[in-house]
Amino acid sequence: MAGYADPEIVVGEWLRDTLDAKVWVDPKPPANAWTTAPWLWVQRAPSGFDMPLTLDDVLLDCNAYAAEADHARDLGQRVWAAMTLTLPRHTFANGLFVTRVKAEPAPFWAPDPQYRRSASYRVVLHGLI
Repeated sequence: MAGYADPEIVVGEWLRDTLDAKVWVDPKPPANAWTTAPWLWVQRAPSGFDMPLTLDDVLLDCNAYAAEADHARDLGQRVWAAMTLTLPRHTFANGLFVTRVKAEPAPFWAPDPQYRRSASYRVVLHGLI
């Protein structure tokens, strides 16, 4: 039977490898997250789209955190460039491929005790694993 690839994990690992950045995909961030280097938190957001067997139209929230504004801004921009310019038409090692990525919205400043650049990306994945 075919398996299901969790988009948070697949895209989060791809971002980690592509950007050489710290990426967290678990529902709860690490306790010391805000005291370390800039890092990215990727979480599946609620969306009202169906998921047929071989298609996943997912909304992913990507939040770049840092102790300094410039570092959060830089990581947020690098994520935007990777997601919108590199990820479309990418095929993962497990056979999943991406047909579309759209920022909804593009990176913006979000409230946080430190600095956070937030963006959501609609990612359309095809295939079975």
